[in-house]
Amino acid sequence: MIQLTNVSKSYSRGDTKVPVLENISLKIPSGDFFALMGPSGSGKSTLLNLIGGIDYPNTGTIVINSIDITKLSESRLTSWRAENIGFIFQFYNLLPVLTALENVALPLQLKPLSQKKRKALALNALEKVGLLDRINHKPGELSGGQQQRVAVARALVTDAPVIVADEPTGDLDRESGAEILELLGEVNNNFGRTIVMVTHDPKAASKANTILNFEKGRLEESSSGDN
Repeated sequence: MIQLTNVSKSYSRGDTKVPVLENISLKIPSGDFFALMGPSGSGKSTLLNLIGGIDYPNTGTIVINSIDITKLSESRLTSWRAENIGFIFQFYNLLPVLTALENVALPLQLKPLSQKKRKALALNALEKVGLLDRINHKPGELSGGQQQRVAVARALVTDAPVIVADEPTGDLDRESGAEILELLGEVNNNFGRTIVMVTHDPKAASKANTILNFEKGRLEESSSGDN
């Protein structure tokens, strides 16, 4: 379970503090497909970064599977993040000089595994997203939808229990976006991963089990998707 209690976050702009999140409290059950929805600048991506252990809140606690990640040192947080969080970004964040297979295997460099085992795990992840026929292609040789499938495979490869997805369909056409949302639904249903997705698209949000609306750093009423 993911539990946030009285989480606030602000950034300094010169001598001025700019509040982004104000006293956020929420619970996300294990295995949920959860969407954070709101306009640009509402604070939803900041909240996603906090859940993903990329940043610390100014106040409050974030407990994920019984670990209060706000109390971890930077080095311990880095290790925790590598084991527990898979990331999917709007613009894929693939290394252009690496093949699909090499990009997917990259997070495994932090694990004490043989090269053979890393390759086997990466192949397995690429099989799950239907890209075994593209393993030796570099990002520039893949469509946007295929690149995002590689990114999903990279998020799956470490077997992390939580996947955070920041506008995963934002750079895709409608058909490719629908395919990625279908894939995320399969990852959630078939592999039990908890997915926390940020989006401003109501159609994307509707694929989640739970939708939470964000407005100017505050939570509004939640609703259910059609997944």
